[in-house]
Amino acid sequence: MTDTAVAIQGEVVNTAEGSAEVRKAMLKENETVIRKNWKVLEEKGQNVYRALTIIHSFNLWKLHTDAKGKRKYTNFETYLSQEFGWTLSRVRALQVIKATRAQMIESGELPASTAQSRTRTAPEVTSERAAKVTSAQLVKVLEAFEGRVNNIDEGDPDKAEMVRIFGDAAEAINAIVSDLDEIVARNAADADDTDEDEDESEDDAS
Repeated sequence: MTDTAVAIQGEVVNTAEGSAEVRKAMLKENETVIRKNWKVLEEKGQNVYRALTIIHSFNLWKLHTDAKGKRKYTNFETYLSQEFGWTLSRVRALQVIKATRAQMIESGELPASTAQSRTRTAPEVTSERAAKVTSAQLVKVLEAFEGRVNNIDEGDPDKAEMVRIFGDAAEAINAIVSDLDEIVARNAADADDTDEDEDESEDDAS
Protein backbone atom coordinates (compact mmCIF):
# COMPACT_ATOMS: atom_id res chain seq x y z
CA MET A 1 0.00 0.00 0.00
CA THR A 2 1.46 3.32 -1.05
CA ASP A 3 2.03 5.83 1.73
CA THR A 4 0.54 9.30 1.34
CA ALA A 5 2.66 12.38 2.01
CA VAL A 6 0.94 15.53 3.20
CA ALA A 7 2.10 18.89 4.50
CA ILE A 8 1.37 20.13 7.97
CA GLN A 9 2.64 23.51 9.08
CA GLY A 10 5.11 23.51 6.18
CA GLU A 11 6.55 20.08 7.00
CA VAL A 12 5.95 17.07 4.76
CA VAL A 13 5.09 14.00 6.81
CA ASN A 14 4.00 10.47 5.98
CA THR A 15 0.49 9.59 7.14
CA ALA A 16 1.34 5.94 7.60
CA GLU A 17 4.58 6.39 9.50
CA GLY A 18 3.72 9.59 11.38
CA SER A 19 3.36 9.37 15.13
CA ALA A 20 -0.04 9.57 16.82
CA GLU A 21 0.75 13.14 17.86
CA VAL A 22 1.53 14.17 14.28
CA ARG A 23 -1.67 12.54 12.97
CA LYS A 24 -3.77 14.24 15.62
CA ALA A 25 -2.16 17.57 14.71
CA MET A 26 -3.03 16.92 11.06
CA LEU A 27 -6.63 16.20 12.01
CA LYS A 28 -6.92 19.38 14.07
CA GLU A 29 -5.33 21.59 11.44
CA ASN A 30 -7.51 20.34 8.59
CA GLU A 31 -10.70 20.45 10.65
CA THR A 32 -9.86 24.05 11.51
CA VAL A 33 -9.56 24.81 7.80
CA ILE A 34 -12.97 23.25 7.15
CA ARG A 35 -14.70 25.06 10.03
CA LYS A 36 -13.18 28.37 8.95
CA ASN A 37 -14.18 28.09 5.30
CA TRP A 38 -17.29 25.90 5.23
CA LYS A 39 -19.74 28.67 6.02
CA VAL A 40 -18.19 30.93 3.39
CA LEU A 41 -18.24 28.11 0.83
CA GLU A 42 -21.85 27.32 1.62
CA GLU A 43 -22.90 30.96 1.30
CA LYS A 44 -21.08 31.36 -2.00
CA GLY A 45 -22.70 28.18 -3.29
CA GLN A 46 -26.16 29.42 -2.32
CA ASN A 47 -25.51 32.75 -4.05
CA VAL A 48 -24.55 30.88 -7.21
CA TYR A 49 -27.65 28.68 -7.03
CA ARG A 50 -29.93 31.67 -6.45
CA ALA A 51 -28.49 33.55 -9.42
CA LEU A 52 -28.75 30.45 -11.60
CA THR A 53 -32.36 29.90 -10.53
CA ILE A 54 -33.33 33.46 -11.46
CA ILE A 55 -31.64 33.11 -14.87
CA HIS A 56 -33.44 29.83 -15.54
CA SER A 57 -36.83 30.85 -14.13
CA PHE A 58 -37.10 33.86 -16.43
CA ASN A 59 -35.26 32.31 -19.42
CA LEU A 60 -32.63 35.05 -19.25
CA TRP A 61 -29.98 32.70 -20.65
CA LYS A 62 -31.75 32.91 -24.04
CA LEU A 63 -30.82 36.58 -24.33
CA HIS A 64 -27.26 35.71 -25.41
CA THR A 65 -26.77 36.27 -29.14
CA ASP A 66 -23.98 35.50 -31.58
CA ALA A 67 -22.23 37.89 -33.97
CA LYS A 68 -25.17 37.63 -36.38
CA GLY A 69 -27.71 38.49 -33.72
CA LYS A 70 -29.11 34.97 -33.53
CA ARG A 71 -29.71 33.18 -30.25
CA LYS A 72 -26.38 31.82 -29.08
CA TYR A 73 -27.58 28.89 -26.98
CA THR A 74 -30.27 26.43 -28.00
CA ASN A 75 -30.21 24.48 -24.73
CA PHE A 76 -29.52 25.20 -21.08
CA GLU A 77 -26.74 22.63 -20.69
CA THR A 78 -24.63 24.24 -23.44
CA TYR A 79 -25.16 27.63 -21.80
CA LEU A 80 -23.91 26.32 -18.44
CA SER A 81 -20.90 24.65 -20.00
CA GLN A 82 -19.74 27.52 -22.23
CA GLU A 83 -20.47 30.40 -19.87
CA PHE A 84 -19.29 28.89 -16.60
CA GLY A 85 -17.50 25.65 -17.40
CA TRP A 86 -20.27 23.78 -15.56
CA THR A 87 -19.30 20.09 -15.66
CA LEU A 88 -22.42 18.66 -14.03
CA SER A 89 -25.26 17.37 -16.17
CA ARG A 90 -28.33 19.40 -17.09
CA VAL A 91 -30.38 17.04 -14.93
CA ARG A 92 -28.29 17.83 -11.87
CA ALA A 93 -28.45 21.56 -12.59
CA LEU A 94 -32.24 21.41 -12.82
CA GLN A 95 -32.42 19.46 -9.56
CA VAL A 96 -30.46 22.23 -7.83
CA ILE A 97 -32.61 24.91 -9.46
CA LYS A 98 -35.86 23.18 -8.50
CA ALA A 99 -34.85 22.96 -4.84
CA THR A 100 -33.54 26.54 -4.78
CA ARG A 101 -36.64 27.87 -6.55
CA ALA A 102 -38.89 26.33 -3.90
CA GLN A 103 -36.88 28.05 -1.17
CA MET A 104 -36.94 31.39 -2.99
CA ILE A 105 -40.70 31.22 -3.57
CA GLU A 106 -41.25 30.44 0.10
CA SER A 107 -39.11 33.40 1.13
CA GLY A 108 -40.85 35.71 -1.35
CA GLU A 109 -37.80 36.22 -3.56
CA LEU A 110 -39.57 34.71 -6.56
CA PRO A 111 -43.26 34.82 -7.55
CA ALA A 112 -45.25 31.63 -7.11
CA SER A 113 -45.88 31.53 -10.86
CA THR A 114 -42.27 30.51 -11.49
CA ALA A 115 -43.03 27.15 -9.87
CA GLN A 116 -45.40 26.29 -12.70
CA SER A 117 -44.24 24.57 -15.84
CA ARG A 118 -43.20 27.22 -18.32
CA THR A 119 -44.62 27.27 -21.83
CA ARG A 120 -42.32 25.52 -24.27
CA THR A 121 -40.74 27.82 -26.84
CA ALA A 122 -40.45 25.04 -29.39
CA PRO A 123 -43.62 23.95 -31.20
CA GLU A 124 -45.32 21.17 -29.27
CA VAL A 125 -45.63 17.89 -31.19
CA THR A 126 -48.96 16.18 -30.53
CA SER A 127 -49.88 12.67 -31.62
CA GLU A 128 -52.37 14.17 -34.08
CA ARG A 129 -49.74 16.43 -35.64
CA ALA A 130 -47.18 13.61 -35.86
CA ALA A 131 -49.73 11.28 -37.44
CA LYS A 132 -50.90 13.87 -39.97
CA VAL A 133 -47.42 14.88 -41.12
CA THR A 134 -46.11 11.31 -41.26
CA SER A 135 -49.15 10.12 -43.21
CA ALA A 136 -48.62 12.83 -45.83
CA GLN A 137 -44.92 12.05 -46.09
CA LEU A 138 -45.52 8.31 -46.57
CA VAL A 139 -48.09 8.97 -49.29
CA LYS A 140 -45.57 11.14 -51.17
CA VAL A 141 -42.88 8.48 -50.83
CA LEU A 142 -45.22 5.82 -52.19
CA GLU A 143 -46.27 8.04 -55.09
CA ALA A 144 -42.63 8.75 -55.95
CA PHE A 145 -41.80 5.04 -55.76
CA GLU A 146 -44.71 4.20 -58.07
CA GLY A 147 -43.61 6.83 -60.59
CA ARG A 148 -40.08 5.43 -60.71
CA VAL A 149 -41.29 1.86 -61.13
CA ASN A 150 -43.63 2.87 -63.96
CA ASN A 151 -40.76 4.60 -65.74
CA ILE A 152 -38.52 1.54 -65.76
CA ASP A 153 -38.01 0.29 -69.30
CA GLU A 154 -40.10 -2.77 -70.12
CA GLY A 155 -37.00 -4.58 -71.30
CA ASP A 156 -35.28 -4.21 -67.91
CA PRO A 157 -34.84 -7.73 -66.47
CA ASP A 158 -35.47 -6.54 -62.92
CA LYS A 159 -38.64 -4.55 -63.58
CA ALA A 160 -40.89 -7.40 -62.50
CA GLU A 161 -38.99 -7.62 -59.22
CA MET A 162 -39.31 -3.88 -58.69
CA VAL A 163 -43.05 -4.09 -59.34
CA ARG A 164 -43.32 -6.86 -56.74
CA ILE A 165 -41.34 -4.85 -54.18
CA PHE A 166 -43.53 -1.81 -54.85
CA GLY A 167 -46.65 -3.91 -54.32
CA ASP A 168 -45.35 -5.15 -50.96
CA ALA A 169 -44.38 -1.61 -49.96
CA ALA A 170 -47.74 -0.21 -51.05
CA GLU A 171 -49.62 -2.78 -48.98
CA ALA A 172 -47.56 -2.07 -45.86
CA ILE A 173 -47.53 1.73 -46.25
CA ASN A 174 -51.24 1.94 -47.00
CA ALA A 175 -51.97 0.02 -43.81
CA ILE A 176 -49.76 2.39 -41.82
CA VAL A 177 -51.32 5.46 -43.45
CA SER A 178 -54.77 4.11 -42.62
CA ASP A 179 -53.81 3.73 -38.94
CA LEU A 180 -52.30 7.22 -38.87
CA ASP A 181 -55.38 8.76 -40.51
CA GLU A 182 -57.51 7.03 -37.89
CA ILE A 183 -55.55 8.80 -35.15
CA VAL A 184 -56.06 12.15 -36.89
CA ALA A 185 -59.81 11.51 -37.28
CA ARG A 186 -60.14 10.39 -33.64
CA ASN A 187 -58.42 13.54 -32.39
CA ALA A 188 -60.61 15.69 -34.59
CA ALA A 189 -63.71 13.98 -33.19
CA ASP A 190 -62.48 14.49 -29.63
CA ALA A 191 -61.92 18.18 -30.38
CA ASP A 192 -65.48 18.50 -31.71
CA ASP A 193 -66.85 16.83 -28.56
CA THR A 194 -64.85 19.24 -26.40
CA ASP A 195 -66.19 22.24 -28.33
CA GLU A 196 -69.76 20.96 -27.89
CA ASP A 197 -69.23 20.48 -24.16
CA GLU A 198 -67.89 24.03 -23.86
CA ASP A 199 -70.90 25.39 -25.79
CA GLU A 200 -73.29 23.51 -23.52
CA SER A 201 -71.48 24.87 -20.46
CA GLU A 202 -71.83 28.42 -21.77
CA ASP A 203 -75.56 27.87 -22.43
CA ASP A 204 -76.04 26.53 -18.91
CA ALA A 205 -74.19 29.50 -17.47
CA SER A 206 -76.38 31.95 -19.34
